[in-house]
Amino acid sequence: MSTALQFCKNESSPVALQKVQFTFGVHPSAPSGGRTETAEPVALLLSLENSIGDPVFTSKRIPLLHIGSNLMTDPIELPPGTYAITDFLLVDDDNNVLYATPKAGSPLATAVTHPLPYSFVVSNSAVTTVDMEVVDVSQRIPEDFGYATFQINYVNTLKVVVFVSIDGEVSMTTAEATLSRGSTTVGTYPLEARTNVIAFSGDPHMPYRLVVTKEGYGTFTKDFMFNELFAALHGEPLKVLLNLFTLTAVVDDDLFFSCSIGGGASKTIDVSWGDGTHEEIAFPSDVEPTGLNHTYPAPGQYDISITGALETIRWFSAGFNLGKIDAIDFQGLPNLGVMLINRNHGPETIDLSLNPKLWSVGLEGIPQLKHVILPGTHHIIDMNISGSNQLSTDEVDAIIHSLLMLAHDNGRGTLQLDRGSFDEPTNMFVGPPSSAGFRDLAGLKFGYQWTIIPDLDI
Repeated sequence: MSTALQFCKNESSPVALQKVQFTFGVHPSAPSGGRTETAEPVALLLSLENSIGDPVFTSKRIPLLHIGSNLMTDPIELPPGTYAITDFLLVDDDNNVLYATPKAGSPLATAVTHPLPYSFVVSNSAVTTVDMEVVDVSQRIPEDFGYATFQINYVNTLKVVVFVSIDGEVSMTTAEATLSRGSTTVGTYPLEARTNVIAFSGDPHMPYRLVVTKEGYGTFTKDFMFNELFAALHGEPLKVLLNLFTLTAVVDDDLFFSCSIGGGASKTIDVSWGDGTHEEIAFPSDVEPTGLNHTYPAPGQYDISITGALETIRWFSAGFNLGKIDAIDFQGLPNLGVMLINRNHGPETIDLSLNPKLWSVGLEGIPQLKHVILPGTHHIIDMNISGSNQLSTDEVDAIIHSLLMLAHDNGRGTLQLDRGSFDEPTNMFVGPPSSAGFRDLAGLKFGYQWTIIPDLDI
């Protein structure tokens, strides 16, 4: 069996990647003796190294398409450069090797024109073809091909570097990584302040989860299949930026800023106020929020960053123009339950997509507010988007629909979306909702006994 390896330029790729496709056909010099089984190859397992010997793919599984008497793979992509094929195996559905290219020095090396490793160049030419040959393994043993075994033992290597941003300065840092597959922990790895290599065994085509943690910072989680992630990185390390809890304060002539945070009893947070001063603050109890109060030297915008026991923070509130905010990042607060920014100068966007423990969200009277992003799952039973804001019909519809989709699990609740305030209602809706939005409101009220303010006139 022979193989034609074709490369063609990917015109649309911003990094000038070349499309790589494998096609297979019967080669007249294939050994006789013949396969007695009916199994046919369904995938190519390809291992490649770059010009300095770093792995590009390790047993990358590329599905095959049967087209007449020929076989073809879906294209993969490689940047221009020199590569060496180190493993070239055709397998069936169960990863049993059916055909292989022998390695140099093995008894079958002379049976093919290009024993492994075999080098080739990916250039910017329109088409480059590399001819390969494979030999039927059914009448042979792995040692004939230069392999100790044909059992597929995947060894994957993932490069990871972790960064933090403090006072606007981004730097590498130490952390700890945990890799899992389903409920099984593959390994735990200490990460240094440099590019780290995580090596692990396992099928690269199965889903994995990487969790990176560092005390005082938000947790980084990434779900991936190794073969897809490895190809997307193009040899670069996975760059992890650990989130702090950050916000941009707007300070007026009174020079004062105030907000409240609730966390775990006796736990502490470190506040960098953005004016060169730092403060350590302890939470007095699990239920009583703590005031974060600061007097600034001059009016202006100040970037506040908070580290420490972020995983214990369950409450954040700012309001009544004592804590004016231009931007806020809640990603570092995975256990946030209550988020209140009411009757206040606030950000255009409130992104709560990484806060699944939320049960109360108050965003009343924020004139700047245009976007609210809720998490895919949450426990919200109290939501207030009343008052002056710039939420569009689509934005309001999305909020209502999210509440409706989870109302069966979350139970009864209250949604306030009056254009006015609690003190001065208008009985008109923020947005307003579309006809579909009003149907969802009816579903909340009549299907799950939610209180809707203003009430539906149905």
